[in-house]
Amino acid sequence: MGCDGGTIPKRDELVKTRKKPEQKDKDAENHCKWRLCASSQEELRTPIVACELGRMFNKESVLEILLDKAKAPECGKHFRTLKDVKELVLTINPSFKKHANMGDGYDDIQSAEYICPVLGIEMNGKFKFCFIWTCGCVMSERSLKEIKTTSCHKCQKPFANEDIIVINPSEEELVTMTSKMEARRSAAKAKNKGVKREAGVLEKKTEKGKKLKTVQNNSNNIAQKLMKLEDPSMAKTKASYSVAKDPEASDVYKSLFTTHTKAVNQTKGHWVTYNPFYN
Repeated sequence: MGCDGGTIPKRDELVKTRKKPEQKDKDAENHCKWRLCASSQEELRTPIVACELGRMFNKESVLEILLDKAKAPECGKHFRTLKDVKELVLTINPSFKKHANMGDGYDDIQSAEYICPVLGIEMNGKFKFCFIWTCGCVMSERSLKEIKTTSCHKCQKPFANEDIIVINPSEEELVTMTSKMEARRSAAKAKNKGVKREAGVLEKKTEKGKKLKTVQNNSNNIAQKLMKLEDPSMAKTKASYSVAKDPEASDVYKSLFTTHTKAVNQTKGHWVTYNPFYN
């Protein structure tokens, strides 16, 4: 009893210490973030899309979230339409070999299926990767910092600093990215409202212009008619007008009137044409 036989107790047997908090396995966490869908936890497969907060999804899972928003997970509640995600343009790693987890097979979770197109860094979570919202091209953050440019390294499309979105960001970066997302959406709403207002004003202007043109044309036609009626030369021409002397009238039409030669020279009157020379 009590250390008989020369036993020496250890410190952890005599002193009670606080247990250290459990720490996440970084390799397992990176595997879940970079090789699994954020919503369904299935393996990422093309087409792969990413949201404005930098999370990667399978496009099928995004469609399922949009069809039933009541059952949407926390990572997909900010989705409104398919415009809220961007399809990623990824560069395949030529040295990547996918192994099946069967028997004694070993799947190296450190290897990545995709790499940076500029520096060749593997996209496995050890290095920060970004994608450009305007074109969807994915590359490492180091390549964007070392080679400063305003056009994409892969597709040469122009972009701004606000279009760069970090993939799988930290908690601090997530706060800034949410604020950027809200600012981007509010700017898009204001732009759409401005375009609609301009379109409405143009339509009203065109309608008013058409109405004014029709009114002006009608008034011009009426004025011309009145001028013709009031013109004394036109009245004289009407008074002195004769069907027999009209070169445009046909002989059949002229024969219906008393001024025609047949009506003037006839000896008997008939029921159609009245001959004042015949009593």
